[in-house]
Amino acid sequence: MDAYKKYFGQLVGCKVIGFEMQDDGEDVWPALIMRTDGGEEIAVVLSRDPEGNGSGFAFIEPVGR
Repeated sequence: MDAYKKYFGQLVGCKVIGFEMQDDGEDVWPALIMRTDGGEEIAVVLSRDPEGNGSGFAFIEPVGR
């Protein structure tokens, strides 16, 4: 669990600046284009598993805090 928190924690403070579907000729991958606090643009590409064995889906849900 700590490894996931460290890995995904990199996204805290990033701003979503775009969205695109990336087509690799076999799968279509949803990607959020983000800007880090340091100004770097990154793509958060959604996969079905950590090995990248296929494209995936992300649920967008309200946070009940």
